[in-house]
Amino acid sequence: MGTGALLLALALAGQKGPGEPDADKDGLSDFHERHKYFTDPKKADSDGDGVPDGDWDERREYSYSIRAVMHVMAPFDVASMSDDYQDVRVLEERADLLEFEVVVYPFNTVASAIAPDSGWRKPRSELKPFVEPGVCSNWDKELQKDLATELKERGVDLGALDDVETARQVSRWLMERSREEDSFTTFAVAFERGRPKVPEHRQADVAATLTERGRTLEEQWDHELFGKGMFANKVHGSCTSSAIYLQTGLRAAGLPTRTVLVTPVVDANDEREVAWLGTLQHVGVRAKLQRAAERQKGSWTSHTFNEVFVGGRWRRLNYTELGQNVLDDGLGLMVHVHTFGDHSEAGLVGWGDRGRHPLHGALFGGPNPYSCVSLSDRFGVHAKVPNEMLSGLRELTIVKVAWYDDPARPPGLTTSLWDTETAGYFFAHFDTAGVDGSDALEHWRATQPRFLLRARGQADVPAGCIPKFWGNEGAFILRIEPDDLARMARGVPYELGCAATAGGWSVREGLTLERARR
Repeated sequence: MGTGALLLALALAGQKGPGEPDADKDGLSDFHERHKYFTDPKKADSDGDGVPDGDWDERREYSYSIRAVMHVMAPFDVASMSDDYQDVRVLEERADLLEFEVVVYPFNTVASAIAPDSGWRKPRSELKPFVEPGVCSNWDKELQKDLATELKERGVDLGALDDVETARQVSRWLMERSREEDSFTTFAVAFERGRPKVPEHRQADVAATLTERGRTLEEQWDHELFGKGMFANKVHGSCTSSAIYLQTGLRAAGLPTRTVLVTPVVDANDEREVAWLGTLQHVGVRAKLQRAAERQKGSWTSHTFNEVFVGGRWRRLNYTELGQNVLDDGLGLMVHVHTFGDHSEAGLVGWGDRGRHPLHGALFGGPNPYSCVSLSDRFGVHAKVPNEMLSGLRELTIVKVAWYDDPARPPGLTTSLWDTETAGYFFAHFDTAGVDGSDALEHWRATQPRFLLRARGQADVPAGCIPKFWGNEGAFILRIEPDDLARMARGVPYELGCAATAGGWSVREGLTLERARR
């Protein structure tokens, strides 16, 4: 049986190790009940409602989860997609396309359960292919010796490390000893019987890279595609290249290692998909995903990184971050779509050729090989998950207000507005002491505060946010609708106050705004 077949066999059992307990026989491992679903591993029906915990919907009742229906182009690996972080049901599978339902559990405690395995140096037979050299992760005895020698010179004795420390220290050292190079031909290479080949229609793209770098194709591959070459040249390329490099070194250190491919839950280039993020109920998750989508707009976004077998199960290793979670500042929410033992087995040239897929224009709203069809989230009826910001920021205080056309406006706070003759626009300046600008933006997006201008004997004047925000300067713009501005008395000081829905904000007492007399 080859590495690919062994990988499939291992993945079919899910992420749990062989014989992992399921004490209550509800179809969920004890590990997942403790760290993913938060159900009772000793009760098949944790809430006693007559529906076992293993039911597709019932397992969501003690946690917060996000559900999506997605399309993804080949390559994908259905057998490994249900893991420690997500559950997947296939809706339709073709050789070149997958439609699936995924439920992701972002507040899992999987990383907290990483513990060393004293017997890790004698891996089970099914794990041995993940230690052996591969076509791309092509370590040999010489590399293994050099690795141990260099680590020892740094004061790291491989023989004295447990599997957890091996993953952390070797990955950190590998990244520190290599420089990053901005090359990305890994998705332009096909493999035939283990030999790399650039398809004819990609040769011009690869030739441009070779000209830019002043290298032959073989020299470029030793800087990006083959782990042994990258180790010798002390270089790594994209995330995919880095995963090859790290896998080569980690396997040489004796640690079973493989690679996973993930996507964001939405394509940030499709405005329809991005708009769905605004419907999520969890304010912190919603803000984090919106912030990630803003950064991803205009780009092809996916991520490739490693998994290492430590503590008796596969653990995510994102560069040097052991226990990488699915909720992430970079991708927003990761959806796992593919697992492979060596880059040569991955078929990623299919994603490199995504634009040639006959359904690309019909199914995908941007340059990416994936799309989201629907998106929602759920606080389980028994969940104990606070609906709050994830940055730890609880409240911001407005300390000053001023009309947009105030001559004293800071020169950097300029923007284009509309209907300024009929609507009113003013700045709300907040206290930025100790607040990072990006955290302030995340807080503002999540709360979307609304305010009221109040004056004795006058009707309240509502004011709502528009998308004009300066996090580092501590300011955003509020808009008074034309009808409300028309009934705002002139020459009367109106005091700013929070509307009932403006949670997370306060206003310094006595801040007033006065509409000028004619």
